[in-house]
Amino acid sequence: MLKQRLVGALVLSALAILVWPIIFVDQSLQTPAERLDVPQVADYERLPAMTQESFEWPEIEEDARVNPQALTDEPEVEVRSDQVQALTRSETLIKPISAEREVRSEPPSAVALDQNGYPIAYTLQVMSLTNRADAQAVSEKLKAMEYKAYIVEVDRPEGIRFRVYIGPKVEREALVAVKRSIDQALGVDSLIVRYWP
Repeated sequence: MLKQRLVGALVLSALAILVWPIIFVDQSLQTPAERLDVPQVADYERLPAMTQESFEWPEIEEDARVNPQALTDEPEVEVRSDQVQALTRSETLIKPISAEREVRSEPPSAVALDQNGYPIAYTLQVMSLTNRADAQAVSEKLKAMEYKAYIVEVDRPEGIRFRVYIGPKVEREALVAVKRSIDQALGVDSLIVRYWP
């Protein structure tokens, strides 16, 4: 009988040791992890499955991949293939850009804005070619002479053209000397046009 009472007392003591902190210990003494109250996730309505075909894409007014310069209605500066070959083989000499630079006696004019608030700048269309490789070769040759040359791909009714440009310049007059040098060396009538960024 005594043995059973001792066992019962031990069991009650063990239970008291386990339950005592839960009931009587101040929660402020508990660690943040012990005080953490995890909220229950409310039920939610699943969104319907969506495929790329069923998604309603917003309409984009302009294709960002198209260079705005390609959308202009400027004419193409035609050039013969033998003129292109002569330039790429270094048989045609064009003055380096450093030879065209002049010492300014007056500050540059302020940047003008059009009616939409866009800055007005100019660029020189050197030539328009049907072959991308030729346009790239001409552009690299001009860059070697310190000209800021770049290519714009244009979709024309007669087919794809690759315009080679030099520029842009804020002042139109800055391209006049370059045009004169290019025209004389290549035998073309290059075109100073509005630059569209």
